[in-house]
Amino acid sequence: MADPEEKIRVSVAIPAYNEELGVEGVVLGIRSALSAAGLREKDDFEIVVIDDGSTDDTAAAARRAGARVVSHPVNRGYGRALATGFAEARFPWILMIDADGSYPPEDAAKLLPFAPRFDMAIGARQGSFFWGSPLKAFLRWVYLRIASFVAGERIPDANSGLRLFRKDSFDRSMPMLCYGYSMSTTMTLSFLNGGRFVAFVPVDYRVRKGKSKVRAVRDILRTLQIMLQVILYFNPLKFAVCLAAVPAGLGLLSLFVCGAAHHGPFAGGVVTALAVFLWGCVLESIRLHRPGRT
Repeated sequence: MADPEEKIRVSVAIPAYNEELGVEGVVLGIRSALSAAGLREKDDFEIVVIDDGSTDDTAAAARRAGARVVSHPVNRGYGRALATGFAEARFPWILMIDADGSYPPEDAAKLLPFAPRFDMAIGARQGSFFWGSPLKAFLRWVYLRIASFVAGERIPDANSGLRLFRKDSFDRSMPMLCYGYSMSTTMTLSFLNGGRFVAFVPVDYRVRKGKSKVRAVRDILRTLQIMLQVILYFNPLKFAVCLAAVPAGLGLLSLFVCGAAHHGPFAGGVVTALAVFLWGCVLESIRLHRPGRT
């Protein structure tokens, strides 16, 4: 049970790869926002920038703003930079925010009131820059519907880069780590499927500074892979039931179209669906008998 009087002490982790245009403003803005919320730097919060092998002046800009900088010798990706930041964190709560200026630093303070009642508070992005063009909005809608299905509850923003969470909850809730762009999605789904308390807090979303590092096809495929891994880890029977519905539905369709006299496709669909369902039951039994996570 969370202690409502718990003192919130925060390590801010800012992953940065070639973000010299935005990182200094983010560091200064976060310091101002947390100070205005009553937290004292060094005693109640610290700011750590993870320079992920940048080839520009990202590290120098972060140091000018007063952040502690941890540098990777080469670029290893968004998730790996976050993992380094989490390991470097001195305080029990971690606030992560992107270095590109797309999240207003002052909005980070909106997440603080949700601690310690929630294990994680996610800044749910709003507005036209989040949804983008009609095609992008449709693809994002589909993505969020899939994520909500995997989690078993509505998710307004699965991969937000602004979130506050307990460090020990992260250590206990993540069955797998993703070292790429999908790290945020992995966290959201793992926390929710693991029974953690997650709050979604509306925040603004702005045009980023500098060039985006997202590669649409690669990152979409990796995100779908992560979703599959999470649902197989936490709820394989749900996945098996959905998979079994495909041959079962095709079998029923063949029975309707061809009639009972041609029942071969129907029987094949039923047998395939039953085999997939039983496979899911085996995976579910394995899940129920593996050592629990607290």
